[in-house]
Amino acid sequence: MRRSIFLVLFIVELFSLSKAYAQPEPLASVPFILNNDHIIIRININDSDPINYLFDSGAGGTLITKFMAESLGLESTKKRKNIGVSGAHEVGLIKGVRLTLNTLDLGQVNLLETNTSFEEMDNGEKVHGVIGYPILSSYIVEIDYVNSALNFYAQGSFNNFNSGAALPIRLDLNIPVIVAEIGLYNGVRFDGNFIVDTGARADIIISNPTVIQYGMAEAVGKHYTLRKKIGSSQRRTKLRYGRLKMVEIGEFCFLDTPVILSSDTKGVLSLPQLNGIIGNRLLQHFRVIFDYHNRYLYLEKKQPLGSKYFINASGFDLVFKEGQPFINNIVDRSAADLVGLHNGDLLISIDGKLSSDMVPDEIRKSLYKSGRTI
Repeated sequence: MRRSIFLVLFIVELFSLSKAYAQPEPLASVPFILNNDHIIIRININDSDPINYLFDSGAGGTLITKFMAESLGLESTKKRKNIGVSGAHEVGLIKGVRLTLNTLDLGQVNLLETNTSFEEMDNGEKVHGVIGYPILSSYIVEIDYVNSALNFYAQGSFNNFNSGAALPIRLDLNIPVIVAEIGLYNGVRFDGNFIVDTGARADIIISNPTVIQYGMAEAVGKHYTLRKKIGSSQRRTKLRYGRLKMVEIGEFCFLDTPVILSSDTKGVLSLPQLNGIIGNRLLQHFRVIFDYHNRYLYLEKKQPLGSKYFINASGFDLVFKEGQPFINNIVDRSAADLVGLHNGDLLISIDGKLSSDMVPDEIRKSLYKSGRTI
């Protein structure tokens, strides 16, 4: 009899634990397009048709292009400075605009009107803004990269997480920051504060003060440099591309990780209290959950961390205009430079196959195979 009671109590206890750790049902699931490592969602402004927006956890404010603001009849009341990744730029303030995302009401939000034109999507559609904090502060948000969806949960519904890592976050200017450990090939290791930035097309970016402090310029193995426009300010800055020996985030360790070293003396990447950015290419290894209510970032591994990184070895980037691929950001003395390619050249075919018969991801991946001539 005692044994039966014990078994019943044991089963009840197990059931209670499973309930405590059970994942709640999402309030809504919103599809997104992963466009060259940028998460693009559709948002309604007041009663507008859906508008393409970049979902950027590194955005403390919500931007809208001047073109779209004027199209919607929105007027800015005053000018102010907005500090981005690579510097400050002037924006107009539009107060009290109602935002909705699928069935979710994000309430009244202030928009920052910018003259910056965001890049075109691969399919030729325009992106007209950037949003982060209003979404992340209203709900617990899960990024499901496998199914290309953002899942939204009520605040307070993720009180336990029994898989992967639960990392404490702090919010600096409405931007999430976590601690990660960096290891260099010269044996130097250090802990740093890193922005978790779904809007960054990178695995990891190191801030200029940190590059100088740890002498990183010559400790990232084989590397190349490029002057490139980055961030919402679109300031051109010098970037050094190399690798880190190790990046450790919670219980997860990445080896020989691609890294970008910044030389910025303005903007977020010039701040001494921030060591850099963890970008969307690294985050795609995980199921990611932002819980601002409890101040945690949850990471659950979804693919082997030892899998090879895909790195563009051609010496140029691609930019799509009206659905066509154009060559951009040629690296000095790279393979592309040495054979005489120029920025703005149209990429017509690769190995005899017309680019018009290829999808954008197929075109990009053809450039990601080092040691091979195409």
